[in-house]
Amino acid sequence: MERRQRPRVVIVGAGFGGLECARRLRNTPVDVLLLDRNNYHLFTPLLYQVASSLLNPSDIAQPVRAIIRGAPNVRFRQATATGIDFAAQQVLLEGEEALAYDYVVVAVGSTTNYFGMASLEAGALGLKDLPEALELRNHIIRRLEEASRTDDPAERARLLSFAVIGGGPTGVEYAGALSELVRLVIPGEYPELRDDDVRILLVEALPALLTTCPEDLGGHARDELERRGIEVVTGVRVVGTDGQTLELSDGSNVPAGTVIWAAGVKPEALTAAINVSRSRSGRIEVDGALRLVGLRDAFAIGDAASVGHGQGEVPMLSAPAIQEARAVAANILRDMRGQRLRRFRYRDRGSMATIGRNAAVASIGPLRLRGFVGWIAWLAVHLYFLIGFRNRLLVLLGWGWNYLRFDRPVRIIARARTRP
Repeated sequence: MERRQRPRVVIVGAGFGGLECARRLRNTPVDVLLLDRNNYHLFTPLLYQVASSLLNPSDIAQPVRAIIRGAPNVRFRQATATGIDFAAQQVLLEGEEALAYDYVVVAVGSTTNYFGMASLEAGALGLKDLPEALELRNHIIRRLEEASRTDDPAERARLLSFAVIGGGPTGVEYAGALSELVRLVIPGEYPELRDDDVRILLVEALPALLTTCPEDLGGHARDELERRGIEVVTGVRVVGTDGQTLELSDGSNVPAGTVIWAAGVKPEALTAAINVSRSRSGRIEVDGALRLVGLRDAFAIGDAASVGHGQGEVPMLSAPAIQEARAVAANILRDMRGQRLRRFRYRDRGSMATIGRNAAVASIGPLRLRGFVGWIAWLAVHLYFLIGFRNRLLVLLGWGWNYLRFDRPVRIIARARTRP
């Protein structure tokens, strides 16, 4: 039987929420064990820049062990959690013995949600994690190479037709970045191709883009995208794809040799594997202190937790996850001292999205920023929240090189060798 002198807090997931919770518990009278199937923390807001050949994966990812270095009571284990036995107070692991806990924090994040559309799940490329971003980067460069080799106009049009599904920040940012990539690279390096060979389409089911921003900022983003040659379609849903065309809910079909899915996420599989009550979105229902309903020693945060906000739930973004992580860390310490737990209150800090060079929109409290000023604000905020001085420096250098040289430097088709 394992003997512990201090309470053990097991945090499942090393994303924004899990990592922040662990950092808030450093140098406190608990032993923290942080679990994740990957050994790195990923700065997902810049993932689209890896997919669009601007940044290297290591620029936006950092080993978890390096981040928690110097925290004497925090440890990390690379493992995949498959379930939680709340009665026995154990986290079940894939291929390993279960881990005992005194407190558990479910912070597993989210994964791509195709809303049950099998053709899109099979044929679209996601943009939610590092493997997907690398797959997308390789795919786009491969398409340019293939298009440069064909003399068939119809085949070239198919290879160079790209549809981005989803008009939220990820879809808007990637569509703008993809436009910059192909229009910067084609003139100098692909003389066989012309700018007007490329077609980029952005499809959003709602009537407007960036619905988390004020309406005028969403309209400005649309104007900027269209000015950069991107076709924007709103108010229609994508219902399927055959690899050549995209089928829309209004009955129309548009050419799309490549489909990039940025239209939705759902909680990771662990949230469905554990025996708890869940909201309609599949997120774990929690009480006001972010505890799982009916349990005093189990918490959920971030994309895994259903936290009420207005008429719906707190959005699946990094900022709410960080706020919830801080609240849970404080409540764990209060519970240990026998104090009453505090109710979590979400504070909406606003939202922002970049469209491309010198163009972004930002809603920060009462401020409404757009154009170059919004772009500078976007750069500053993302640099600030990047973890590690090295990463900040490399990202800043990458941005500076691209801005001055009009160059997307990371354009290699890289594959890991797979042994039989």
